[in-house]
Amino acid sequence: MPMRTILCGALIALVMPLYAQVDEVAQRYAATITQADLRKHLEILASDAYEGRETGMKGQKMAAAYLEQQFRSFGIPPVPDAEQRGMRDGYQQAYDLELTRPGGIHIKVGTTPYEFTKGYFYFSEKLQYDLAVSTVPVVTPTTLGQLAKGEGVALVLEKEEGTVAPGAVPGGGLFRRIGQLSVSAAAAGVQVMLYATADAAAMQAEYGHYISSPRMELKKEKKEPEQGVQVIIVTKAMAEDLLHQAGSSWAKALKRAAKKPLMAAVPLRFTYAPANQELQAENVLAYIEGGAKKDEVVIVTAHYDHIGMSGGEVYNGADDDGSGTVALLEMAEAFAKAKAEGHGPLRSILFMPVSGEEKGLLGSEYYSEHPVFPLANTVADVNIDMIGRVDTLHKDGHPYVYVIGSDRLSSELHAINEHANSTYTKLDLDYTFNAESDPNRFYYRSDHYNFAKNGIPSVFFFSGVHEDYHGPKDEVDRIRFDLLEQRTLLVFYTAWELANRPQRIVVDRPMKKE
Repeated sequence: MPMRTILCGALIALVMPLYAQVDEVAQRYAATITQADLRKHLEILASDAYEGRETGMKGQKMAAAYLEQQFRSFGIPPVPDAEQRGMRDGYQQAYDLELTRPGGIHIKVGTTPYEFTKGYFYFSEKLQYDLAVSTVPVVTPTTLGQLAKGEGVALVLEKEEGTVAPGAVPGGGLFRRIGQLSVSAAAAGVQVMLYATADAAAMQAEYGHYISSPRMELKKEKKEPEQGVQVIIVTKAMAEDLLHQAGSSWAKALKRAAKKPLMAAVPLRFTYAPANQELQAENVLAYIEGGAKKDEVVIVTAHYDHIGMSGGEVYNGADDDGSGTVALLEMAEAFAKAKAEGHGPLRSILFMPVSGEEKGLLGSEYYSEHPVFPLANTVADVNIDMIGRVDTLHKDGHPYVYVIGSDRLSSELHAINEHANSTYTKLDLDYTFNAESDPNRFYYRSDHYNFAKNGIPSVFFFSGVHEDYHGPKDEVDRIRFDLLEQRTLLVFYTAWELANRPQRIVVDRPMKKE
């Protein structure tokens, strides 16, 4: 059963005197948030024209331009002193990325060239230079420790099929065994360990997407190369070829190497030729300056990127996170209208659609390292990531939303959100994924975490994973706009209170590291 908590009477009594039971001004501007407007924005951002909004690509930049255009149309001015704050055009914070495509290590056995994923594969590139040897020591896991110091390359023959069963997960059989063998190889001074197993094809099939997917990361001024042994998993056929060119065979070499290392005389060349690419992506910032406490800032985030295109299909990400992005847009319009009519917030509020979330929370990470407004002045981050669908646990239940992180750093943030819900929206607040024992670790998997890890109280709104998550059918026609509107209103009222309450919320709970 889902785990739900009810705010205790004592906590209500503590928080309620700080603001009115019902804020009629907040209600007036909340009424501008409508299903029709949410749908209008989502049908544009989650259309095929935006090509899945992949970070650094054309569709993401189109989406950034659309978001900036909307903020301008709401009457939100550019960020003050934007150029001095490292921004572009007053609304966009650009950041540099490096896209690393796997397969930069090329191997030639004698005169036979092999291609990445066609004979061998690996999970990381630690060998970032050329290397050539004329002989290769052949060992088994039991004789690897007998190698003399300083061998550049070693071929490890695995005796049994099925040593690592398909379905192993990181930390399971494959990775544990490689880790153990790497320690022995490193002790012998081995730079490259060729791990030959009849299970290689099954392993490659199991981890194929991870092995072949490009990696994206923030560009660093000086990138230090990875340390340790380069592990390359080779097929039995490739190992047989190497041994045949050395005048041996798998069966003979396995038998001899089980007693002591066997030296195979065969030229082996590793050539490093990376196919990396530098890209740029953008966070979009809409800043509404506050009143008497304008130096304090409440941030509302949602990631507007998705995973792009694959196999001729566009992955539009209507829910992930088109839903959060359009919720943020509607909230920005409501706050802008309030300010224009003389009801601006006490604190400043920054609406920030970020990119790079699907690549590892990169946009929010960049902002946390290069904040446009000081993190010390940031009151809270209110994050929205997927609030447009219903998961299987709630298929036939009452309207709900998962709330994650609200009580991790500030009991007041938790109480404010609970009060906003009991007063205005009356959703079931489900805290299942807020548990520290949550195996999904959702608390660490969305953009709020880059604020939380810096001690900034953060709350993450989420409606759960569904069958179309990261699939091509996450489309607008599957969005529950009634629930999207209701959940957006809860986020709005929570942000409204954070921006307008007399005192800044306190951090009264210790930060727990990941």
